[in-house]
Amino acid sequence: MKTPLKLTSFISLLSALIVTTPTASIAQTESIRLPTSQPNLSLSVQRQRGICPDTVRMWTSYRYYEGGAEHTVIADTLAVGGNIKVVSYGNRFVEYSAPLKEAYKSCVGRAIYKELPYRFQFQNGQVYFRVGLPQPTASKPSEFTRRAILGSRPYVRWAIAD
Repeated sequence: MKTPLKLTSFISLLSALIVTTPTASIAQTESIRLPTSQPNLSLSVQRQRGICPDTVRMWTSYRYYEGGAEHTVIADTLAVGGNIKVVSYGNRFVEYSAPLKEAYKSCVGRAIYKELPYRFQFQNGQVYFRVGLPQPTASKPSEFTRRAILGSRPYVRWAIAD
């Protein structure tokens, strides 16, 4: 009598592994895609001189979980400039740069999102996009979970604990 029970338990365990293994693989190989919607955040450009765009836009999303949150931002730099590249990065920041479109080459200005660490700078015929993580504390650590270029735009995902 014990043999059929062991065989049934083994088959149940094997079935569970077979069913869950593909799901685990999919979660690990998450691909990032540019949203099909319009950017959900616009920042006004504070012009110092030259001809500047009125606004710069971003896609932002937040995923809250117990103990913290994950923030994702994609800056729509392609609307005002060319192909983006990473110019500098470290544990606490990442900065991207792209040549400005001809109409905005003379722009000197900036756009800052005060609630979160997103900053655009326009100077020397370039648009710079920088994400600087909040200063960590023992009770509120933060870190980048992904930095990339997506559709010639800067993509940054970062997490912070509450």
